[in-house]
Amino acid sequence: MKSHDNMLNYYKEELKWNPPFADVLSKYSPKGLEGYLTMRESVEEGHLPKKTRELIFTILDSLDDEVTGAKAHAVAAIEAGLTMEELVEAFMIVTMVKGINVLCKSGIEAINAAESRYKEMSTVTESSK
Repeated sequence: MKSHDNMLNYYKEELKWNPPFADVLSKYSPKGLEGYLTMRESVEEGHLPKKTRELIFTILDSLDDEVTGAKAHAVAAIEAGLTMEELVEAFMIVTMVKGINVLCKSGIEAINAAESRYKEMSTVTESSK
């Protein structure tokens, strides 16, 4: 069995987020947490490019109005090479299928977080030239 600290590195190091379920599961159902993180690990090592996985997580979290997760995944998607245009296009597709509320609620927050990170990355790139 992996240590809980090692299993949660994706959230803490990649997403800069401590998911609220992790503490509860690690305290009361460590095997449940291990099972969940085993599933996550299989996805992380799967066939989709990271930017695509993170985009999917962004959209799914937005559909559930899980703003913190949507923002964290949107930033991770940008860091993995997703463009702002691709992110907004995905939200346009969601809007066509699920309505404008997803975009107006967590979608805009996710897009704004991604845009901030994109600008930070562009500034670093420009200053290193």
